[in-house]
Amino acid sequence: MLRERAIAGFQARWAVAPTHLAVAPGRVNLIGEHTDYQDGYVFPAAIDRYLVAAIGLAPERSELVSESNNEPSIFNTSTPEASDLPNWGKYPAGIAWALRHHTGADLPNLRAFIVADLPLGAGLSSSAAIEMAFATAWNEIAGLGLPKGVLTRLGQLAENEFVGMKCGIMDQTASLFGVAGHALRIDTTDAAHPVPVPIPDDLALLVCNTCVKHELAGSAYNERRSEVEEAARILGVSTLRHATLDQLATEQGEMSPVVARRARHIISENLRVLAFDHALASRDDAEIGRLMAESHESLRADYEVSCHELDTMAEEARALPGCIGARMTGAGFGGSVMALVHQAQATDFADELAKRYTERTGKVGQIHLCHAADGASTVQL
Repeated sequence: MLRERAIAGFQARWAVAPTHLAVAPGRVNLIGEHTDYQDGYVFPAAIDRYLVAAIGLAPERSELVSESNNEPSIFNTSTPEASDLPNWGKYPAGIAWALRHHTGADLPNLRAFIVADLPLGAGLSSSAAIEMAFATAWNEIAGLGLPKGVLTRLGQLAENEFVGMKCGIMDQTASLFGVAGHALRIDTTDAAHPVPVPIPDDLALLVCNTCVKHELAGSAYNERRSEVEEAARILGVSTLRHATLDQLATEQGEMSPVVARRARHIISENLRVLAFDHALASRDDAEIGRLMAESHESLRADYEVSCHELDTMAEEARALPGCIGARMTGAGFGGSVMALVHQAQATDFADELAKRYTERTGKVGQIHLCHAADGASTVQL
């Protein structure tokens, strides 16, 4: 159990018991990719793959230790510097920076021992999980009393300004607001009020990890954001949330073909999210599958964030009995495909997909049966 491992790791390192336990889930996105930094619609779910941190007060500087990383993250909450930290440690330090920036409060320094069963680099947002774990921890321990909507915005701020990844608000919102058995329909202009949408009991969420992550992901993510911001300027809108395909058809001669393709993905993906919401509510499985396939193809051809392994995993998933739909999930250039599968066929589906993926790529993937889970929280021990 993650909880016991975290507590035992804390006690072994510091010879005292932790005082708090922070738990935060990863997320999978059913549809609505790369739209959240353009005020768009998204449809994620928190999943039962977690990051858990056993936490106590530190006598001097914060010292955060990860079971999966040999380099601790050591910083003072009043003056964290991203350049001094290992990559994984920038996310909790960024939360401390953002909280102090927002509240002006002197945050206590913490010790923490962190464990997870959330695969790193799988497109399941382990970064947002660690952000929300420590956002809820400092909120609880320092008695800040900040509402969830503020914590998610500060998580985004930390990632944008402290870490340097120009992400949107989806991942933090999914990790903090998750509801067991439900996906979240999120209008990112009002991300503090996501709408829980039941996932039918006979459907299984399968995360199909390609187990590859191409180095292009970080720089290309920020590049895509710049491209769609350019498209919005040319179209005369604040964000592409407010643009239409007709507007794009009229104005695309004023932009490069690449920028036009990026804009087409964002605008059409927003329409797909709204159609997906309706299809799920009316249980139109054929429409669900069509929308997920179109989303993947748009991400491949227009946004150019897929790769051979993701395309192969999605193609093979759709060809198997029991699969309603499959598409890449996450930022792209590797990571995972998300498949909606009839529950009764999920085990056979997972076994066969893993075999077919290896046959076609020579790589070993991981297929995880997941359930929609509750969001992050911190409790006193």
